[in-house]
Amino acid sequence: MPVSVLKELISIPSVYGSEEEIANFCESFLKKNSKLSVLREGNSLIAHTKLFPDRKSVALVGHLDTVPGKNDFTGKVIEGRLYGLGASDMKAGDAVLLKIAQDTSYKDSRFNLFFILYEREEGPYEENGLRVLFGKYGELLRKVDFAFVLEPTDNAVQVGCLGVVHAWFVFKGKRAHSARPWEGENAIHKGWKLLRELSLLKPKPYKVGELTYYEVLSATLTDFKGGRNIVPEEFRVNVNYRFSPTKSKEEAVSYLKFLSEKVGADDLLITDLSPSARACLDNEVLKEFLETFRLKVEPKQAWTDVAQFSEMGIDAVNFGPGQPHQAHQENEWVELSKVEENYRILSSFLF
Repeated sequence: MPVSVLKELISIPSVYGSEEEIANFCESFLKKNSKLSVLREGNSLIAHTKLFPDRKSVALVGHLDTVPGKNDFTGKVIEGRLYGLGASDMKAGDAVLLKIAQDTSYKDSRFNLFFILYEREEGPYEENGLRVLFGKYGELLRKVDFAFVLEPTDNAVQVGCLGVVHAWFVFKGKRAHSARPWEGENAIHKGWKLLRELSLLKPKPYKVGELTYYEVLSATLTDFKGGRNIVPEEFRVNVNYRFSPTKSKEEAVSYLKFLSEKVGADDLLITDLSPSARACLDNEVLKEFLETFRLKVEPKQAWTDVAQFSEMGIDAVNFGPGQPHQAHQENEWVELSKVEENYRILSSFLF
């Protein structure tokens, strides 16, 4: 069962940037199954069964890295909970993935199966191991018809996700001594229209079927050029825009340009741009899955790597055994019953 695999994964440290040991373990584990073809790029892995043209292809996906953290009970089971760094986020999902990969040695799936494990999920978007795999093996991965990303969802199905933009709104003034402010132009004061606009904005709902996503904009950082006795010559506000899965990256940037002009910003600098993920309720594989198991379905009011699949034209959802509220927590744990349930559901669907 996946719990024994999970205990092994928890025993291997894999904080972001140090995933080589756990990648070695997973590569060896996957290669023991002679039915799988295994590819490696850095500390990221793709394994797949023989690809039959008359079968749909389904991927199970997980990241190998964890955030730094403290756990005083690593490897212990207390009241049905297994403790360890990354237990919920997301080694529990990885354990289910590896156990199902192992099952293919003696079971025949209804689908062509892909197993994807990647490094550096927590870091900059450009370094994300899944992004690297798409760059090198995009032609192969485009054969996937649907992907389950086993992030912690408490065995709910989270569909779609918001896109993310970070942008500096830049206001420029003229430097002066604060005792004689009339000799300059205060860049901070010029930013009042943006701050007022953001303070008045309400979350904007977007419906996809029965699911509702909320677009939001927030000022999250400020920066300036000046000092305590100086009228600042430049003031910058970082705006974090979480945009609807019904919008493209281009539409999101276009809206920020409109807002920049409306509030009189002198410049707009886009520093981070990640796509949203399509709310793929019409996907045939997902429709069958939901009709079979009647699971709780939720909108993903955040960003997740399902967006990378969506950008490649591949539908994907988050569906994992971990508890979302345990992610990145001290003394992180996972409910073992949820791990077994997730394995049972996916195994019965795939085989």
